[in-house]
Amino acid sequence: MENKIDVAVLGLGGMGGTHVGAAKASPYVRNIYGYEPDPARAALRGKELGVNATSDLDSILNNPEVKFVSIASTNNSHAELTEKSLRAGKAVLCEKPMGETLGEAKRMIEVEKATGGFLQIGFELHYSKLYMMVKDWIDQGLIGTPVNCHCRYYASEFHCKNTWRSLSKGTLIGEKLSHYLDLQRWWMGSPVEEVFSMSAPSVVDYYNHPDNHQISLRFKNGAISNLNFVVYIGETDHTDPLLEMLEKQADDGHYLQYHIFGTKGAIETDVFRRRIRRWEFSDSPKQLVSKIVEKITFPKEEDQVWFHNTHGQNVRIAELVAKGMRPENPASDAYETMVTGFAAEQSERERRIVRISEFQQ
Repeated sequence: MENKIDVAVLGLGGMGGTHVGAAKASPYVRNIYGYEPDPARAALRGKELGVNATSDLDSILNNPEVKFVSIASTNNSHAELTEKSLRAGKAVLCEKPMGETLGEAKRMIEVEKATGGFLQIGFELHYSKLYMMVKDWIDQGLIGTPVNCHCRYYASEFHCKNTWRSLSKGTLIGEKLSHYLDLQRWWMGSPVEEVFSMSAPSVVDYYNHPDNHQISLRFKNGAISNLNFVVYIGETDHTDPLLEMLEKQADDGHYLQYHIFGTKGAIETDVFRRRIRRWEFSDSPKQLVSKIVEKITFPKEEDQVWFHNTHGQNVRIAELVAKGMRPENPASDAYETMVTGFAAEQSERERRIVRISEFQQ
């Protein structure tokens, strides 16, 4: 195949392994390089993942055959590695969050514009069938105009003690919940105007950040949305090989559901029940009539394709880069999601409604 490129994955932890796997699956990738700042870890992870890994970042950035850099490092290095890679002429896919501060995120956009480079942020739910189907149904007008959106996300504690995530100074809004705020922005099709967020006293006392959030958004067109997140109610998973994980979690306190309400119908997504449903509203002499008119389920073998398709996203972006195409989801749009997240954090700190215009002055 023509247009094959060399790829580098910066950060070879768990997510880095996913990025390496996608690069191996792409017909557009020739050679794969890995980077870890510690030489011993670079050698170990390179051997485990079957890639040529190094602790010398310059050897990657100065290699003209490396056209695409995929950043899966810790959050505090996202902005720096993105800037260095863009200035070295590489196309970049960077995991969210864009940075630990809004200033870092803004800097990434500025460098992208200055270099004219390729930058896409890893909001892989745009490539996940469950959420793509919601967007398609909305675009078809099947639920009319979306006016209200609720996400209920209840989980077990999944970061564990003394990890960089549990010790991070940044909240779970940027690290995790930005995915679900991003979906709300994508579906509602209107800029966010106001954000109000609250968090209750934490239950997980070894976190450096809140373990719960209730985030409400008001959009320019008058629509509203809500994200309700708690990280401790779901039963702790001890990986019982005799139990199918999602089937167990469907009734042990885990929830990851969306309800999107429109003027002509509604949509529900339910990760743990592996389904998406659509309601249709109609009129009658007596009342508004609601009816479930469509229900789609998916098998466990397709879980990641349906609700967290990082692999598919990365394979697709390698193709875009190899063909000289532009990002499908602009980094500038991802930046607006990051602004929304930072507004939520500010709202919690100051206990007030925060207007997005405050970040645009």
